[in-house]
Amino acid sequence: MSRLSLPVPDKSQRTVELLYKSMEGRMHAGPSGSCPVDLSLSFVQMCQSQSCGKCVPCRIGLGQLAGMLEDVLNGDADLGLLDLMEQTARSIYLSADCVIGYGAAKMVLKSLEDFRADYEEHIIKQKCLAGLDEAIPCMAHCPAHVDISGYIALIADKRYDDAVQLIRKDNPFPTACAFICSHVCERACRRTMVDEPGNIRGLKRYAVDNGGKLPPPGAAPATGKKVVVIGGGPSGLTAAYYLSSWDIT
Repeated sequence: MSRLSLPVPDKSQRTVELLYKSMEGRMHAGPSGSCPVDLSLSFVQMCQSQSCGKCVPCRIGLGQLAGMLEDVLNGDADLGLLDLMEQTARSIYLSADCVIGYGAAKMVLKSLEDFRADYEEHIIKQKCLAGLDEAIPCMAHCPAHVDISGYIALIADKRYDDAVQLIRKDNPFPTACAFICSHVCERACRRTMVDEPGNIRGLKRYAVDNGGKLPPPGAAPATGKKVVVIGGGPSGLTAAYYLSSWDIT
């Protein structure tokens, strides 16, 4: 009978696992306007660090892809390099022995296909098309695009009425959402880079519970026009609320 063996992760293995967990959190909390070329380079470099080095496409090819991506980012490439990069990635995809090699190559091919204009902008004008004015991840994932960081800052300053008013600017139902919101914003909270996402919905409820009775904004002057809103759910009620509050003459 063979001996029972219980392998215990050593310190280095535990450290690597923590690094992967941190990387996963950073991917979830990454901004929606990130540069696709920079992301492709980071992914290829990560895959290259995982390579066992036994097959040439993975061992040599990923290094070549990383070098080409660096040339694009540094402004040292011409448009012909994109065709060479595509050929190299396709060769790796078709010949690599495992998912590390062909997975990285597939991602580069997909990036070249979907973000060709970004690559060309880097080469021709040495700048990125990715918008620097993109909302932070929690706001980008909020269906109402509420200024989450803004009202959290107001709560920290004990300005609860102002926090509720800020929420109401984009979401007319802060009280209801403080109880039933599906809080998809928390999935992209940057606090996940440290430990766990912030309790964003709970903070919204805290502002509502501690705020005073705030009167709703008055209706805008009548225009004589009529609008039919179909459905009495959150979207329909929100549309009706803002249509009656805005001057759309």
